[in-house]
Formats: sequence, structure tokens, C-alpha cells
Amino acid sequence: MNRRTQIYLDADQTAELDKLAAAEGTTRSTLIRRAIDTYLSQGERDADAWRSRWQEAVAKSAGVAPYLEEGAEYVDKLRRAEAERLKELDW
Repeated sequence: MNRRTQIYLDADQTAELDKLAAAEGTTRSTLIRRAIDTYLSQGERDADAWRSRWQEAVAKSAGVAPYLEEGAEYVDKLRRAEAERLKELDW
């Protein structure tokens, strides 16, 4: 369902839209709706692009520290070492 919205365009914007509309055989309103759709979908494309770059970075960094133990074991070892250190400091 379309809802009516009123906007103000300056003379240059109106003239350019009218030229494009005539060239495409469509209306000014259709061009404006198309531009709004493009604008609104930009956020989704930005999020998709960021997600893709993040996944690529994670994939490239996998295995860069093969000397480290597996996740949970490594964390447990660090925590035990820290607990021992604090005990020595008499915390």
C-alpha cells in the first residue's frame, strides 16, 4: 500500500528528475521511490560487506599461533598460573 508523502525539490532537482523520467519513460515519483529503495538497502549491503571482511580476516588469521594450546585448555592454564602468582603475592 502506497502512502502519499510530500517533499520539496529545488528547480534543478525537479528538472533533472523530469529529464531522467522522460528518458526512461517513467514518472518522477517512480525515480524517487527507486532512489529511496537504493538508499535504504545500503545499510544492509554495508553490513554484509563488513561481515564478509570480518569472516575473511578470521579465516586468514586461523592457525597463526600454532604454538598455543586449544582454547579452553589454554585459558585454564593461564588462570591456574595467575592463581599461583596471586597466591605467591599473598592476595
